[in-house]
Amino acid sequence: MKNWFKRILAGEEAAPAATPSPRMPERRSEQKLEAPPIPGVRRPLVAADGNVAGFEFALAASLAVRLRRREDDVSHAAHVIALMLTMRAALDSGRTAMVSLPMAVLLRPNVIEQVPAGAWLCVHVTEDQEPLDQEQLAWLATLRGRRVRLGARIRAADSPPVSGLKFDFSLLAAGDFGIETLIDKVRSMRKTDPSASIVVTGLGDVDAIESVLASGATLASGDFNAQTVVPKQRALQGDVQRIIGLLNAVRDERKPLGDLTRELRGDVGLCYRLLRQVNSPAVGVSRPVESIDQAVLLLGRTEVYRWLSVLLLASVSGRPTSRALQEVSLARARMLELLARERGSEPPDALFTVGLLSLLNVMLEMPMSQALMPLRLSEPAHLALLDRSGPWQELLTLSEALERHDLDAATAAATSFGGIERVSQLSDDAWRWALTVHRSV
Repeated sequence: MKNWFKRILAGEEAAPAATPSPRMPERRSEQKLEAPPIPGVRRPLVAADGNVAGFEFALAASLAVRLRRREDDVSHAAHVIALMLTMRAALDSGRTAMVSLPMAVLLRPNVIEQVPAGAWLCVHVTEDQEPLDQEQLAWLATLRGRRVRLGARIRAADSPPVSGLKFDFSLLAAGDFGIETLIDKVRSMRKTDPSASIVVTGLGDVDAIESVLASGATLASGDFNAQTVVPKQRALQGDVQRIIGLLNAVRDERKPLGDLTRELRGDVGLCYRLLRQVNSPAVGVSRPVESIDQAVLLLGRTEVYRWLSVLLLASVSGRPTSRALQEVSLARARMLELLARERGSEPPDALFTVGLLSLLNVMLEMPMSQALMPLRLSEPAHLALLDRSGPWQELLTLSEALERHDLDAATAAATSFGGIERVSQLSDDAWRWALTVHRSV
């Protein structure tokens, strides 16, 4: 591991610049790292169309503060390089990947060379930042040859400007403004420049995310678990009721699968979706399956339940951010399933269901108790989803900590799952799986 750091910091793994590059900033004397870089975390960025457009990547808050206090640009650079490596997978899947960096760290030769093509970089400048010379500005300009977009954070009190540097997007952090001021700011910026790219991060709930996007923000991120508007008691949609009835029928071990096929035949849309699912490359059947009876028997009770659970989410479409909430739920479901397999002490299929239903109250805009009432779930599942307690609560909490950029809490909870590096790998796998499934539903 140490040798890997030395190679990175020495520039041996640096990719060649797309165009002949000017002289890079002077390299500082290298220092020994006290510990290997800690993986970063990703937070979903929602677009105006309600889909997850990409991710905001960041280091653990405590680590970033510690590195700033020590003014240790070498260690900071090593952690940032490791973070950029995790951004590449998101970019390869066609997603946006954004990160905020101090200008002093970005200008390190080893860091700037590792910036992946297509990344969004929000650079922030401190009051004691020395003015950039022409060579440094030219080096930053070469990033655009790799389709890198540079952004600046807009604060209530403006940050020091970077003379001579043109920015491609603006970032507003919810912590710098009240929500009403933030919405007015976005509207004003959109009115001034209809084509501007505006990113808003750190919003407190789903309602705030939707309000900011409706006001003209290009991308927004925040807490998906919370909602400002008090959920109301309301009737479930007909499609939702239908799928819940089928889920309960599948869960009833006393009920033969043959009875389920008779119920499925009465819904042409579900029959079509089931046949499409069972004949997909993911299932890998040797010859086409053409009957509902064959499809149900081939998949089995567990896989049919999983398939119906995914369809349940796809049937909920009342919110502007429904598509994003569906994908986040899928990623959680897969993450909890992988965590359960990693430790081997919980049933993976049951944990998949817990993750999948964890945002059902937000999607349906009703209390979780009402949303879960029609479903026949186990006691541990009810405890995790309703009371945030019980034996499965730890796994759900870990998954949510990663989503909200709380790597400190995630690191503490990851010990029994192989450590934070292993958990970060599982999170990346979960998001890749969720994207594939989400696009096919």
